[in-house]
Amino acid sequence: MFNERLLKISLAFIAVLILLGIFMINYALNDDGKRSSYEGVSSTKSSKGSSSANEVSLDTIYINIKSPKFKILKADIALEMRNAENKKAIQSDMQNVRNAVLRYLNEMEAKGLETNEGKERLKEELKEFLKESFGYEVEQIYLKNFILSP
Repeated sequence: MFNERLLKISLAFIAVLILLGIFMINYALNDDGKRSSYEGVSSTKSSKGSSSANEVSLDTIYINIKSPKFKILKADIALEMRNAENKKAIQSDMQNVRNAVLRYLNEMEAKGLETNEGKERLKEELKEFLKESFGYEVEQIYLKNFILSP
């Protein structure tokens, strides 16, 4: 009697968990017509960022890096494009651009990134990389919330 009751309670609990899981998956995968944040308008500007209408955000990037001191880089990267045509072009190709930037950051030697000179070097390298790989003319690159973690 006790075992049958325990079995019924367990089965009811499992059924509730399954229904809750289905609900959560549907909620998480619900496409309500919203664009991803890097396809839409640029993210909130920081005090050091640009107020340019030609700014495009790559969103937050988490990547493993090659460095003797650090293992993970977290940064919000924003690109200020030279003109509106470049902004529209990069927004339409953002998934490929973001993927290429992630690969580039993963493969680069990250020595010196903790210094201002290293960050400026990274910005210039990213500008050249985007120009060579995609032909996009980037006016300025903003690194927001730049964190290196051991």
